[in-house]
Amino acid sequence: MRKLATDQIHGLEIPISGLSLFLPSATIAEIVNVGTLTPVPFAPPWLIGAIGWRTVAVPIVSFEALLGGAVTAPRPQSKLVVLYPLRGRADWEFVGLLTASEPRPYMVQAATTVTPSTDDLPVTPYLATGIKLGDRLFGIPDLDRLRQAFGLE
Repeated sequence: MRKLATDQIHGLEIPISGLSLFLPSATIAEIVNVGTLTPVPFAPPWLIGAIGWRTVAVPIVSFEALLGGAVTAPRPQSKLVVLYPLRGRADWEFVGLLTASEPRPYMVQAATTVTPSTDDLPVTPYLATGIKLGDRLFGIPDLDRLRQAFGLE
């Protein structure tokens, strides 16, 4: 029997402080070095700055701060994961996530994933769910909630 493409998801582990996120590759435009973050006046604490990327300004989000933790400063091993525009944003309105270290590719097989109990995940509206692969826990960001955080609802 031939496996269907929907049986697996290609994605990236996005390391942040305290938890790794998992995002499907289709949501990611590019991974770039941090460079200089330009402060955004009057921004919420989770919006840590913006970068110039491919002639557009990209706001950079600290997912740790969205999860209720402290905003961490970029480190030498940090990267920025530039996401394609969220639903409701213009085609040129990208969003970036600051990582703690280099993101790693992952292929998730539907048959090998386990949904963790709600006790395993931080209590936050910014995680849609999580998955366990072996003994590793990954949070799945709720991109619609992130969109709401930007005032797009």
